[in-house]
Amino acid sequence: MSSSSNRANPDTSSGDQPTDDQPRHVRILVVEDRPTERKALVKILQAEGHDVSGCENTDKALGYLDENIDIVMTDLYLGDEKNTGIRLMELWRKKRTATQFILFTGQSRIDTAVEAMRKGAFDYITKPLNTDELMISLNRAIKAIDQDREIDTLRRRLDQRFGLEQIVGQSKQMREVFDRIQRAAPTDSTVLVLGESGTGKELVAQALHQNSPRKTKPFVAINIAAVPGTLVESELFGHVRGAFTGAMEEREGRFEQADGGTLFIDEVGDFEIGLQAKLLRVLETLTVTPVGGSKDRKVNVRVIAATSRDLRKMVADGDFREDLFYRLNVIPITLPPLRDRPDDIPLLIEHFLSEISARKNVESKKVGPEVMHAMQRAAWPGNVRELRNVLETMMVLAEGDTLQPADLPEQFRGEADRTTDFTIPRGMTMDDLERLAIESALSASDGNRTHAAEQLGISVRTLQRKLRQYDFAERNG
Repeated sequence: MSSSSNRANPDTSSGDQPTDDQPRHVRILVVEDRPTERKALVKILQAEGHDVSGCENTDKALGYLDENIDIVMTDLYLGDEKNTGIRLMELWRKKRTATQFILFTGQSRIDTAVEAMRKGAFDYITKPLNTDELMISLNRAIKAIDQDREIDTLRRRLDQRFGLEQIVGQSKQMREVFDRIQRAAPTDSTVLVLGESGTGKELVAQALHQNSPRKTKPFVAINIAAVPGTLVESELFGHVRGAFTGAMEEREGRFEQADGGTLFIDEVGDFEIGLQAKLLRVLETLTVTPVGGSKDRKVNVRVIAATSRDLRKMVADGDFREDLFYRLNVIPITLPPLRDRPDDIPLLIEHFLSEISARKNVESKKVGPEVMHAMQRAAWPGNVRELRNVLETMMVLAEGDTLQPADLPEQFRGEADRTTDFTIPRGMTMDDLERLAIESALSASDGNRTHAAEQLGISVRTLQRKLRQYDFAERNG
């Protein structure tokens, strides 16, 4: 890197302000064997708001490997030929490949500069250090880190295939969900995803995003229930410096972070009533006003909201604004609880066994028939999330290659016992068994013949014929 004519030692010149805007504050390690220069450089970087540590040699620098350092700024020569910035970079990169290195030295040798860059240094600056040049290099390194992280995020999103493939099911209820996703995804209409906790509402939001024209732009999620009430406004709309105690710098909210893409607001039913008017205004105008600020900022965002609460009841009780409800409920998508789609459980089990085996580095296992029956009978108050967690526990702890009733958590073993202890009473005929199966299915589905037929694996027409055959109308009348 060529040097500027306006050079000054960092401990004797403050220099002008950097010509590049600093993207954000980062964690920096300064490695310099001369104490005066090291302390001066640490002081300058701290004055810019960065979290800075300093040390004098390679061995001590390696002690910071687990400290989440973003950038290492190191002298090329640290006392002897074996103790160099290049050697430090090579050792460091064996464990932390994402850290950026900026090297500096008093020896302006082009061959050393070329070697440093070839081995992965981000930049190379000659001494005496010029503050402006140093800050420009630092800010470029920060922007490079942010770009790498954005690329990694996109790559992970593509690897995880946040699309319809991640939503497993073939029941009638889930086929209706798939149809709604496919119809709603290409539009910019607001979607309200309804369902109990653990049914997969965020997967639906991700599928809507990935199948939309916005899929190359950010998908940003916020769970209102997980954010302290005093910080929800700042999290969503951002804040200016000094807006409240602890607001040391300006910060973008989730609406601005999602500009051009999709914002997923989970558990919107937990939104404080006092802030609902501001959320409604943002949804209607697509402009946000940061906390403590007076200037509106335009955003281009598609909003998907979700909740496990009954918003209509909340509106009736005065806990949720009616106008906000109708603004969110443009396209509703309701996810059924797992207990209402037992036929999907074998598919979900197969999907999760494969996923858990790959992610947790455990051998895949088969599921015994008693375990399968028990899982299809279970109530699953935690829905799909609970099913996955139970399977992971069983796969890790089970000793054999097939999951057996003994491997089930205690609360599920009663269901397994019910499937294994069944005996046919003496004298019962096939007609009696068929009639018993129909009675059981109708009871489990609260008399709904469509659901009962699905559970029995027959058509509604066949079920109606069987009901007439066994004279159910007269018997149940």
